[in-house]
Amino acid sequence: MATRRTDDEFILELTRLLSTEGVSSLTIGELAQRMRCSRRRLYEIAPTKEALFVGICERVLAASLEKGFAAARRESDPAHAVSAYLHATLNTSGLGKAALTDLDAIDSGRAAFDAYQLARVRGLESLLEAGMRAGQMAQHNPRLVSEAILGAAHRLRNQQFLKETGMKIGDAFSEFYEIILNGLLCRPGQDARAS
Repeated sequence: MATRRTDDEFILELTRLLSTEGVSSLTIGELAQRMRCSRRRLYEIAPTKEALFVGICERVLAASLEKGFAAARRESDPAHAVSAYLHATLNTSGLGKAALTDLDAIDSGRAAFDAYQLARVRGLESLLEAGMRAGQMAQHNPRLVSEAILGAAHRLRNQQFLKETGMKIGDAFSEFYEIILNGLLCRPGQDARAS
């Protein structure tokens, strides 16, 4: 006789499934079958498959944000802390393309991702302020920098933009962060053609 998975085990397995495949191609019945559970167990978590999916994504994004803060705390140098923070949350904690596409297609999903991005840039503001106070980062308005990053995040996740540039979302964010952290101008001794 199979033992019932704990709630934590069940949510972890559900997270793996939805963060990889998204939800648009699954019915509640198919989701229950894939999870080897009753529909009732899914409805106990959320009233619709979309609400279930968005709730799972919110958990993933919150974990991603904490991962970023943890990476920043491990760095004593403020500039390294900013870099670690940005790169730790670079891949939105493993949400696959299908999941990101589905998240963007649902109003509450877009709101959840926007809230995550806003929390990320507010955290970034505090790291920038610390770096500026320490004299290790150029003096700029932290809110301006964070708003520029938030604005770029909205554009960089756009599937049409990614298709047009031939970039994956992680690569687009990585290159953008490189520009933010190191600028566009070549430094003495750096070959502008090398990349």
